[in-house]
Amino acid sequence: MNYVVFGSIRTVAATLEHCHGAEPLPALPEALYGYVDDQPSLCLSALQAMLGDVNLSLQEAPSCNLPVSVSGELFNLAGPMAGLNLSLRLRSEDAVLTGAQAGRELSFEAVISVGNAPVFLRFQHNGSPVFLCTSSHMPDIEQPVGQGHYDVKNHFCSAVPLVMFIRSMFHEVAWKPQELGACLIIDDPLLRPRYGFCDFAKLLNHMRQHGFTTNIAFIPWNWRRTSPAGGAFFRTESGLFSVSIHGCDHTAGEFGASSFEVLHATARLAQSRMRNHKARTGIQHDPIMVFPQGVFSSLCPQVLMRTGFLAAVNTEVAPVDTPNTRTRIRDVWDVAIMTYGGFPIFTRRYASHGLENFAFDLLLGKPCLIVAHHGVFKDGGAELIELIEKINSLNCSLRWRPLGEVVQRACRRRANGAGAEEVEMYGNELLISNPTDQAIEVKIRKRTGKDDLVSEIHCNGKPLKWAVQLEQLVFSEHIPSREEKHFRVVYREQAPIEAVSRSLRFELSVALRRILSELRDDYLSKSSFLSATAHRLKNLYKKAQNA
Repeated sequence: MNYVVFGSIRTVAATLEHCHGAEPLPALPEALYGYVDDQPSLCLSALQAMLGDVNLSLQEAPSCNLPVSVSGELFNLAGPMAGLNLSLRLRSEDAVLTGAQAGRELSFEAVISVGNAPVFLRFQHNGSPVFLCTSSHMPDIEQPVGQGHYDVKNHFCSAVPLVMFIRSMFHEVAWKPQELGACLIIDDPLLRPRYGFCDFAKLLNHMRQHGFTTNIAFIPWNWRRTSPAGGAFFRTESGLFSVSIHGCDHTAGEFGASSFEVLHATARLAQSRMRNHKARTGIQHDPIMVFPQGVFSSLCPQVLMRTGFLAAVNTEVAPVDTPNTRTRIRDVWDVAIMTYGGFPIFTRRYASHGLENFAFDLLLGKPCLIVAHHGVFKDGGAELIELIEKINSLNCSLRWRPLGEVVQRACRRRANGAGAEEVEMYGNELLISNPTDQAIEVKIRKRTGKDDLVSEIHCNGKPLKWAVQLEQLVFSEHIPSREEKHFRVVYREQAPIEAVSRSLRFELSVALRRILSELRDDYLSKSSFLSATAHRLKNLYKKAQNA
């Protein structure tokens, strides 16, 4: 029987001693993973004995930013994080291994180091691979996460080694992403040849040169304002440019409402406007919601599911109604957050989050979604292109696609040992490919809410039989060699509800907001004097409102 051992460094040392001292010799573990427990001195003694070096010591790291590096040689273990360099402040429970004698051949390989001091190492002990993490913190994946985005730097030295080990040791049986999709998302632009600092023709050249794709998170209120030249351009370049739905009016907190009626009316209006935009311009769009300013309520995902949206994409990982927040570490480590009614929220990141967070997402099997605004092109997009080049150079195979295709192909797969594959579905549509020379059988599962309103499930447009097991939709299908099939979960339409009134004053305030935002992006942002003046006036207005 194959098995691995998790435990403190003392437990790992005792296990090895028992295995090699027993008669008859038991089956050795495939690998052992150890960490520092609440008795660091005893852990150090065990570590010194295993490595045969009494000079080794576990030291508290300095309380300042320190250079951290991931080995660029252990590709199978480190995955997309191989060769990564970053700077971070270690936590109080993190320690570094010091005392390895200079000039002496090391008895271990450093996987992650802080300066020249290892914090995650690998070695062989009597034929058994041993992995040791010098942090005493063990991530609790049930721990809630707060507002904002998830940052792996907050517990880098404990979370990253554990994920690397699990991913490496359970490679044959663990869930794997069907592919690692990627897309750049630019919020707010009108579909014109130029918007603010963004020249779309130049961006197109960048995409062709550096091999990436861009999605425009388009504000539905602007549906009448796409220029003829913009319409022709984006229709022609739909393979590289895609369009998603960025709110409805793009007012602050419009999808943070706690009223089902308000959310339903807003979602329906957004869809209606986008259908009108398609009829007017011929530009296709993906039914994917990008929340304005990252704001959504815990009720909102269920409303989007019932109004025909494929998924949501967001930077914020938790809803604004804090008492209803249920987002845990396990949710943000998943391909998408599924805890709110079984509707997927895919997470995206700004460049400021750091390459290490993009790499960790890819290590977890999540899509790589970058968010930016027109201002990122103020320098011609140099920093953005540099980030994309770094992401493309990571130790993984990225597939840059339109955002809708990234979401449709985002799933986890694994062999079930019976000649078939298990697949976990996230979005309300799924494309499954069979790249092999033999036909395969796939058993697909999709998490769903307790009050789910599934009407039908289609495969290539034809109804499939399905069942509900343990709050999961379950269905199967046969996929021939070198083919792919499209699956779609159809939800029953929501019964008509009373329309939510929108006053003339509200409509005028939305129009003013949108026009002023365009003026800001197209003119004020390009003049330091006008931008500073506008900022001062905005602050004065806020003070007057609060007086």
